[in-house]
Amino acid sequence: MVMNSFSAIFKRDLQIALRSGGTWLYGLVFFCVFLTLCAIGLGGEFGTLRPLAPALIWLALILSLLLSFDQLFQTDAQDGSLIHLKLSGISLKSYVMAKCCVHWVLSILPLLLSLPIVVIFFDLSFGLGAGLFFAILAASPALICYGAFSSACLVGYKGGGVLLVLLSVPILLPVLIFGIEASVQYQNVGLGALEFQALTGISLIALAIGIPAAAAALNVTME
Repeated sequence: MVMNSFSAIFKRDLQIALRSGGTWLYGLVFFCVFLTLCAIGLGGEFGTLRPLAPALIWLALILSLLLSFDQLFQTDAQDGSLIHLKLSGISLKSYVMAKCCVHWVLSILPLLLSLPIVVIFFDLSFGLGAGLFFAILAASPALICYGAFSSACLVGYKGGGVLLVLLSVPILLPVLIFGIEASVQYQNVGLGALEFQALTGISLIALAIGIPAAAAALNVTME
């Protein structure tokens, strides 16, 4: 029952997103535009950009994700789908998990696939590029789950975008710090770096706490 519910919601949301005319690519567009503007603003010199690239890439990643979290549950809440799912007996945890997985496919995956272009754009070494890839991959469950929790807490609020940023930033700040350090340390230590262990731990905690907390927040908003 749980897997059937998860599969049905995952397929439904993925199909809706792919038929939406490319709106799911807005995060990727913002990511690229932000990095381009930063490069122009910093003078475009590789010597200046290289040391700042990991921080800029991580900042662009988190900002692009924050833009998309506002509508994660809002559409289903507005059209009554959320109430219908609850009344039909579908587990809210399965619902949240499916939404998070779809969001990962539509938001994180395109950013990961665009990393080789970003590495070339900033003239970064292969080691740093690989470090960024693995660090983002390790941190992605935490980014998605904590973002989902923040979004669930603000379902039904008008102008929730600003509140979402204020609620999410303190939670995601450790991910940002460890993510930048893990990306850099990969060149010297590889995946055994303490920062990678910290990112993995944060993501495991997010999976264990973030999804149930988001489901509980949705349950409260519907009562």
